[in-house]
Amino acid sequence: MAARTRRTQEERTTETRTALLNGAIEAVFRLGYAGATTPLIADEAGVSRGALTHHFESRADLMASVVTWVYEREVEQYASLTTGSDRGSRLSDWPELLWEVLSKPSGLAVLEILQASRSNADLAERVKPVQLAIEQASLEAVKVRFGGNERTRHAIVRLLVWAIRGLTIERVLVSNPEVVRDSVDMLRVLFERFAPDGAIENFVLD
Repeated sequence: MAARTRRTQEERTTETRTALLNGAIEAVFRLGYAGATTPLIADEAGVSRGALTHHFESRADLMASVVTWVYEREVEQYASLTTGSDRGSRLSDWPELLWEVLSKPSGLAVLEILQASRSNADLAERVKPVQLAIEQASLEAVKVRFGGNERTRHAIVRLLVWAIRGLTIERVLVSNPEVVRDSVDMLRVLFERFAPDGAIENFVLD
């Protein structure tokens, strides 16, 4: 019989952290931030509560880590959706791309965490620097793809991301969720007219 390969300590740590992050996403998605208690997240992840506190010093620390971890997975998804084609080369491609990625349970869980940080000082202290770093990374990606000045890039990133995040909530509230796609299509059309050549080099906000 072949000898069983033993996992290294690093592999076990990574597996436990991943299980906890996925457990937190699932719990926040189903129950909202308030309902996703640390005992419930530990149960969802299939680990002990002691393991959770070993890897994350607080609930706020875990939730901030969720925001970072989800963003890293989202970057991979964008790469997968755009690699090998010219999709993503035009600004008007991005409402649909963002919708495909941000409307997933992980995106909705992050939105719950961001909203909770408004009234939770401990969470805000952890999440705000993470969110600022994510926004800066997004701005750099837009700069590389589309050029434009800094003020215009800020406006575009915030408009795209927060319009799509808002529509993910709207989809939950309407009787026919598919009609929300009309608004995604409207954003695409607006950006086609705003940047018909796909770039933003020649647009300057007054």
